[in-house]
Amino acid sequence: MTISVIIPCYNAAAYLDECLQSVLAQTMADFEIIIVDDGSKDDTLAIAQRAARLDARIRVLHQENAGVSAARNAGLDAAQGEYVTFVDGDDLLVPDAFEVMLQAAKGGADMVVCAHETFDDAGGREVFYPETCWWALEGEAQRHAAALRLIEGDSVLNIMCNKLHRRALLEGEGIRLCPGLRIAEDALFNLEAVLAGHGIAYVGRIAYRYRMHAQSAMHRSAGSVFETHIPWFGAMRAMLQRRGVMERYYRAFLDTVALRLYKDGGAAGVMRDFNRMARPVLPDQELDRMRMSAADRLLLAIVRRRLYPCVYPLIYPVQVAARKLSALAFRLRAKKEMPV
Repeated sequence: MTISVIIPCYNAAAYLDECLQSVLAQTMADFEIIIVDDGSKDDTLAIAQRAARLDARIRVLHQENAGVSAARNAGLDAAQGEYVTFVDGDDLLVPDAFEVMLQAAKGGADMVVCAHETFDDAGGREVFYPETCWWALEGEAQRHAAALRLIEGDSVLNIMCNKLHRRALLEGEGIRLCPGLRIAEDALFNLEAVLAGHGIAYVGRIAYRYRMHAQSAMHRSAGSVFETHIPWFGAMRAMLQRRGVMERYYRAFLDTVALRLYKDGGAAGVMRDFNRMARPVLPDQELDRMRMSAADRLLLAIVRRRLYPCVYPLIYPVQVAARKLSALAFRLRAKKEMPV
């Protein structure tokens, strides 16, 4: 078995048939489909069971509603393929998605990443490419650059879908989604896979089509940006410490925490709330200063002495400029990198 396709579903009856047809229409036929019904209240389970009766490659699992992360983990536990990929029950694949990703994986990469597009029923469409050139690097430099983007956030790297993972890596490293997370759980999974893996292959064309509608996960958010991300901060901090790389990524972790405060209240919000809200989620005494760069040791000392709000007026213009330049480069490159 080459690929295990894991499809978590919750009340996906309106779209599941179309999703399955896009998977079954792949030009490469050596795959299994594992549909995990996450306690749907509509006809999702019946549709999945009917599809399984018609095609022996389809297996159906059912669980009480526990969330998409638990459903994906159940699919991972049942998977038998050399590679795994994830497809949401309301999304679509292009016909040669598997063939293209497998070709890219032949170089030995543990992860393959493709461009993707969002679409809606009104005909709207937007294409997403990587926001930085991590994909042009090799080896450790590539993994480091991709990890930095995942810690901050990247529209292509973050999402669970549009990727192929080597299952032996996931099993050997015990990589699973964190069921308690309701936001950015996919980014955390991909970050750990990048840190544990041995290379990422990138395919600069669309392989995955993400449907946008009122119930899309991308649309669901409540509360302040910072408060919503607190569980993600805690889970990422624990994972980076467990992997022994928190010292290396301390500055990136600090920046992403500050960025969420910035999104809520701008620079003034960071200076006002950092010591009260951000410091409790940052690593402190457990850090090995000798494994940190001189610049990061200085930054850690500033945070420990509660001086970060004082120096933030010097930091945030550089961060804002970097993000704007990244966005500009993305727009310019996107025009040149139309899919073939």
